[in-house]
Amino acid sequence: MFPGSVLAKNYYISAEGDDANDGSINAPWKSLARVSAAGETDESGGNLWPGDSVLFRAGDSFEGNLLFKRSGSAGNPIVISSYGEGENAVISGSGDIPGGDYFEAVRLVNASHIVVSDLSIQNDRQDGSRYTWGSNSSYGIYVYANKWGGVSGNLTFKNLKISDVYSVDQDVDFKQMKVAGIRLASDSSEMDIEVAIKDVLVEDCYFTHTGKSGVWTTHQKASKTIDSLNRNMNIVIRNNTFFQTGGSGVILSSAYNALIENNDFDHTGYSNDTEPRLAGRGSGAWVFSSRHVIARYNRSYSVRGPGDSYGMHIDFGNRNVLFQYNYSEDSEGGFCEILGDNVNSTYRFNVSVNDGFRDFHGYSVWVSGFAGSGKDPVPSDSNFVYNNTIYLDTLSCKPDISIFAKNTFIYNNIFHATGGAEIGADGVEIDMEEGSQLAMANNLFFGEISDQFSSLDGSRITGQDPLFVNPDPAEGKDGFNIQAGSPVIDAGKAFPEPDFPMAGKGIFKDITSYASTDAFGHLVDLESVLPNIGASNAFNSNQQLGRASNRVEQDNSMIYPNPVSHMLNLTLEHPDLPSAVSIYDVTGKLIHTTFELSGERNRQIQMPSGTRNGIYFLKIAQGDYSRTSPFVLHRDPGPSN
Repeated sequence: MFPGSVLAKNYYISAEGDDANDGSINAPWKSLARVSAAGETDESGGNLWPGDSVLFRAGDSFEGNLLFKRSGSAGNPIVISSYGEGENAVISGSGDIPGGDYFEAVRLVNASHIVVSDLSIQNDRQDGSRYTWGSNSSYGIYVYANKWGGVSGNLTFKNLKISDVYSVDQDVDFKQMKVAGIRLASDSSEMDIEVAIKDVLVEDCYFTHTGKSGVWTTHQKASKTIDSLNRNMNIVIRNNTFFQTGGSGVILSSAYNALIENNDFDHTGYSNDTEPRLAGRGSGAWVFSSRHVIARYNRSYSVRGPGDSYGMHIDFGNRNVLFQYNYSEDSEGGFCEILGDNVNSTYRFNVSVNDGFRDFHGYSVWVSGFAGSGKDPVPSDSNFVYNNTIYLDTLSCKPDISIFAKNTFIYNNIFHATGGAEIGADGVEIDMEEGSQLAMANNLFFGEISDQFSSLDGSRITGQDPLFVNPDPAEGKDGFNIQAGSPVIDAGKAFPEPDFPMAGKGIFKDITSYASTDAFGHLVDLESVLPNIGASNAFNSNQQLGRASNRVEQDNSMIYPNPVSHMLNLTLEHPDLPSAVSIYDVTGKLIHTTFELSGERNRQIQMPSGTRNGIYFLKIAQGDYSRTSPFVLHRDPGPSN
């Protein structure tokens, strides 16, 4: 048993304290150096134990470097936080510090089971004399894993304000700038030692005026063949605000399993005339060389920059990235950016408003083969862009279309360009790898949209206003719901959705692989029922059977007899699960439906009287599984008079 695991201790730090004190509330310590000594390894005299708390007095400021090398335990993390009334305590790696400013305000090395909360973290580096290198680096919190510690994990960062994080250099190349509010960095694993940072939660934090990113995770030498090798794992970033960050709010580089949800990315890629250390380029979030990433329910506003700078974008070398239910507005680059060497990239049920007013690489849909400077382009495979609403109504918005890819599917989107806006006026570039396909179907094009683009869709709708509720950016996403009578209702295409292999597992345990709702919370079933076009499935009849599906999750029913005369007999594989049973005719019209929370394994359904002989389809949905099966109704007409 760890010392202190039963009788955890609180250690207090106050600007009026003394490092010779015992750290009690009445005799607090004074400096970050004293806390760092307690947070050292056993060999170096550290004495903090699982369950202990290090608490800084609210309203006080502490300059220097908080270096922490100890770990809590799964049930008893070490807590670093504030105490008392007033504003959060400030920890700064820069200021009036003998010897110069530090690379970071807080540094966690090979530490696990740590909670950092309710603090203000700053690091405005002005004095670079402490180091002879790294003048382009600065971090609020730096988390580092190396071979001497192996895997670090179970780290929580909550209710933090991280601001004014800048490097010393006034003029540094964007790619060389190493600045972040929170940086997670791992060395590469060795033959018999796994090195990684796992199970990280960044929640309810506020990031502003960071020279480049808000949260940035990276790992050296991420493997291209073994997905989990040299990637930080299980990263959750939710309910945060990123305001006026010089670069992207979130950079996920070399991550395995990451969830970015319900964040505000407000003026990322920010710059101004008075602070040259702001990068001035960055999407709300971007993903590089990662595996299994979902970004959902995020909001991006006024993203800026000469490159990238989309609401969110998928950089190169990723597998299984899903962006859904997000709202983006006034992004300089555009709506959808997928670079090269990706597999299974999906944008679905997003709303994009006035994104794309930059001449260079400004696109509504951009799928590029870019896979690194100086490298041959590598077309991305299995790109899906469906059921999104792309709305433009300002004269400055004239994004184009560029697709260099393999197997790309663009279904059920609304492309709306009015008020002087145009899509594709300056170019529609399509270059598909031989033997692959660009499939476009059931998109609605309204306004000034290039025929070179719209004509690729053989089942398009043109010239019809989608009838949004109130298409005003001031209304946010809600204004882009649809009214009754919209031409998009029941006008979409049903099709087998791409699979997200980690759905229902780990940090994705509450997420289904296939869309169950639209961007506004309306139910949707793209596999079996014709959806609406666009991000809203409001007023959908749920009565037009989609005949395009070929996905069967589980053989969860058996129909007998077949042909059927009057009574349809079913055997359910899992009677304990809720079941929805629907019958459709060959035109897709719903003629019968029932729903039960649970029931008997064997069930009977009486075919409605007056139903004519012919072919019908039975759909049974249980949990995340469904099956649609044909059957024949044949009734003896009886004796003639």
